[in-house]
Amino acid sequence: MATPIAAIALVSMGMSVTDAAMVARLFGAEALAAVAVGSDLYSILYYFGAGILGGLAPFYTAAVVRADANAQVRLQRIGWVGALLVAALLVPIVWSAPDWLRPMGIDPALLDHGRGYTQAMAVTLLPMLGVVLYRTMLTAAERPRVFLCVTLVMLPLNAGFNYALMVGVGPVPALGVTGAGVSSFLVASTILVVMVVIGRVKTTKSETIRFDWSELFAVLRVGLPIGITAVAEVGVYLGATIYAATLGAAEAAAHVLVLRVAGVAYAIPMALLQAAMVRMARAETLGDQALQHSVIRSSIWLGLAGGVLLFACLAAGADPLATAFLGAGQFGATASLAAGLLLLLGVIELFESPCLAAAGILRGRKDTRAPMLFTIAGNWVIGAPLGIYLCEVEQMGITGVWTGLLFGMVLTTLLTLVRLAQSAAHTRWSLPRIYRAWRAA
Repeated sequence: MATPIAAIALVSMGMSVTDAAMVARLFGAEALAAVAVGSDLYSILYYFGAGILGGLAPFYTAAVVRADANAQVRLQRIGWVGALLVAALLVPIVWSAPDWLRPMGIDPALLDHGRGYTQAMAVTLLPMLGVVLYRTMLTAAERPRVFLCVTLVMLPLNAGFNYALMVGVGPVPALGVTGAGVSSFLVASTILVVMVVIGRVKTTKSETIRFDWSELFAVLRVGLPIGITAVAEVGVYLGATIYAATLGAAEAAAHVLVLRVAGVAYAIPMALLQAAMVRMARAETLGDQALQHSVIRSSIWLGLAGGVLLFACLAAGADPLATAFLGAGQFGATASLAAGLLLLLGVIELFESPCLAAAGILRGRKDTRAPMLFTIAGNWVIGAPLGIYLCEVEQMGITGVWTGLLFGMVLTTLLTLVRLAQSAAHTRWSLPRIYRAWRAA
């Protein structure tokens, strides 16, 4: 299951890279910077909304396992209501971003240049949340390859729309950088239409299927912590990017390269998370204890194997990759710095892969609040402050920032694995219980 899910993430990343490359090629670095402001804000809020809708997955998996078509239709409607509620909250935030970002010190000319693109991306949230809904349902039904095939077809379509709308072809007017945003809207809308056709579920009974508000709130209780977790994960790296820009061009360049590599590497453990979530939700629905333990073992072992594989690849490719992108000569120091950061990223992935596998298992059991708190604690209570301390006080520069992120990931992993052990043993550890166990020992 995880393989096509990871491929979907990489193809989606390919669309984003295509947008950035075409904007930079056609309109220059200033246009790319103008687009980046709206793109980064859109990405954060998109992940938040996608996380909330991800709370539907364990419920939908249960309906699929029971072969309850009516429940699947009811959950689909609940997902649409959730998507519309999320869109009503997020679209105005992105649409008005060029205005409320001004007091934060961002160049007003840059904001005005990218206003059309940002507002087009705000509208794109509407079909994209629908796409997320159908992707979630297909993944929950263990059919991610269907979505992968649709996404692969849309990759060249995205490039074609970009070119036609940005420079103008025939009767199509040239929209400049705004054309990239309009292209994203058209591609997302096309994917949504195809998904609606593919994802139709026929009911088995003729009676009216009533909307269940209590089930909507149950989905939101599971999904909202997932959305907050996504923001906590993405936000700390975005914050690190902003902070790295204050440290000088060399450190910022090394950080950006490593961050792009991290985005590609992240597709593997995140795919394992989603696969583990669906398989655990299936095992929970069946009430099969042996299957549950099998899912836990295989997910954690795959997480460990994936972490070791990513570490080995990053360790072996650190120097060649840094040199290939940043060169030698006058940029040799920057390449050397980036190589060191890539090694740190490899160690982070060594811990992150089993951590996300464990988090997926917990999500399959509808346990999402504790992993959310662990992520916030690891990234924002430990990782970010420690990184700033190592950077400023210990004079480690951007290496200190990434070292802080590493320690934050280690803490998150340990807490998540402890929570999984508690869940598997059907117990909860509290401070009084830990104290009594310590006294007994």
